[in-house]
Amino acid sequence: MSMFKVVPLPCPSCGTSVEFNAVISVNADRRPDLRAAILDASFQRETCPKCNKEFRLDPELTYMDVGRGQWIAAFPVAKLEAWQALEAQVKDMFNRAYGEKASRAAREIGAGLTPRLTFGWSALREKLAIVEYGLDDVIVELTKTALFRGMAKPPVALHTEMRFLGIRTGAEGETMAIAWLNSADEGVREIFQAPRALYDGIVADLGAWDLLHTELLEGPFVDMNRLLIAGAAASPAGV
Repeated sequence: MSMFKVVPLPCPSCGTSVEFNAVISVNADRRPDLRAAILDASFQRETCPKCNKEFRLDPELTYMDVGRGQWIAAFPVAKLEAWQALEAQVKDMFNRAYGEKASRAAREIGAGLTPRLTFGWSALREKLAIVEYGLDDVIVELTKTALFRGMAKPPVALHTEMRFLGIRTGAEGETMAIAWLNSADEGVREIFQAPRALYDGIVADLGAWDLLHTELLEGPFVDMNRLLIAGAAASPAGV
């Protein structure tokens, strides 16, 4: 089931205490409306009754959609630096709930689930959008990496991220809408269209991406940021 708890939070603008019905877990099979709210970015938003400032509660929840094979542990962007420790924690969490440490009935459910770890609402929304369009999230991250490598001056910074938004069909065929976002407020810095053929080309020649493909699948944190962090640690040039 989907679980919530009431928590008071100070308005970031005026400090007034605002009550949030904070989500702990989302069961999208039973509550498709919550999935829709994550996709349209309206989920967990409230408006301050005093100054009318709208703000959003950072995610710290588990999301499950058995019908679409998704199990996601979502954390605030501020915890990204601790991704390795959280990845180990999430692996154990999934194993106890639906993996090798779970009951037989739970393991049968878990066999159809793919565990993932995300940071921030934009990353969680991206995982849902990828499934919505029938894509593979590992290939999407490789596609984003290919685009990043081809940019002369990518707007990458500590508080920016590249996210898949969806697929559009136009006169030139299908394109993938990709955005550079501000991590803190999900504000859009830039949206560009990448040819769907780039994704399909990676699928057709996955062997050429074997090293990065393997690295992305080392744990549930399947995200281009994993490659960027590892690349930055190894070399100033990054990925």
